[in-house]
Amino acid sequence: MFNRKFLAIALSMLCLTGCASDNDIQQASVSETATVAETTAKTIAATESPIEEDIVEEIQTEATVISNPYANPEQGLVFFIQPSISQLDEDSYYDDWTPRDTAVKHEYHYEDEWNYTKELVFVFSNYNEVPVTIDSIEIYNTQTGEDMTFTNGSDSLGINFTVQPGHKTDYLLRSEIFNYSACESGRYIAHINVGDEVSTREFFINNCGVYSETHISENNIFYDEETDELLHREYTVYAPDFLTEEQQKIFAKAHGTMWDWFWCGHNIPEEYVNTHTTEDFMAMLYGIFTEEYANKLVTDHDYIDENGQFIIYDADKGANINYFDHCFFPISADENRVEFKAVVTYCHNDNPYEVSFEDDFRYVMVNTENGWRVDRFDLWN
Repeated sequence: MFNRKFLAIALSMLCLTGCASDNDIQQASVSETATVAETTAKTIAATESPIEEDIVEEIQTEATVISNPYANPEQGLVFFIQPSISQLDEDSYYDDWTPRDTAVKHEYHYEDEWNYTKELVFVFSNYNEVPVTIDSIEIYNTQTGEDMTFTNGSDSLGINFTVQPGHKTDYLLRSEIFNYSACESGRYIAHINVGDEVSTREFFINNCGVYSETHISENNIFYDEETDELLHREYTVYAPDFLTEEQQKIFAKAHGTMWDWFWCGHNIPEEYVNTHTTEDFMAMLYGIFTEEYANKLVTDHDYIDENGQFIIYDADKGANINYFDHCFFPISADENRVEFKAVVTYCHNDNPYEVSFEDDFRYVMVNTENGWRVDRFDLWN
């Protein structure tokens, strides 16, 4: 099974079309592999009309091998899956999930695809004129080369799931069928099997444990419209659970401080300047970061001028709208230094077929005479 899966990965995405008579869907065959240029050049009109019940002649069409794994050619059977599964995610909006069954989407217009993140949702779109049945699902761990096992003991889950012509239909792979929480954090590939053909999508399972606490912002403040009272926004900040308790608290404070002052731009509220000095500001940073790194942050963001005064202006750069999730992994640790990284998953609702992963976000903590301090903090969003 590993060899067949490896071949499927090498061939990239197979977009499948169904072949059917009145009652049976025949196995689709694979056409000659198209190059990226050939695939890009093709303009294929999607057909939405359902098959007539009185058609008795056999309908037989070929599947197309798509060189671009991020494309939705609006031809045949295509699917995407949510980019990341997180058992610890408290923002999954639906505890009781109901699948959709709607008309197919066109031209990458998608909305609210990811309101459920604790289990894997397969989103199938059938652009054929006939129903297509997905025979089975397999899950493959890209780090270990391992075929994952379902709770029934098999590494291939038969689902016999039919998608009607012109329909976009969801299939939820529940945790009682595939135990996500028992999986190692990392990248995985889901295979769907239609006859002898295999189509694949990659996703991430995030079981990285985290420490969390409430952060009270010194920057993101506002006035209550009714009472005219100055309020500070509160939000949750995180640290990986493989750190010590002291390290977790410092890194969580660094998370909140980076979000307040250095994440999306330069902004010092007038209310802060009226009640704090630049010495107060630097003392706050020195309590979290090493002096060298704190000074670098302030210099890079032009917060203080050569006379030691605040520089007042707004310059926002915005966050990465393709950010979906991140997961921390340890790199090295001793009594004086800790280094770890984050793997970030990117995907945007405008094109849920396109998912990417980056693992070059680094974090360093050092043990100073004043305790643990953060010496590097790459922004993951």
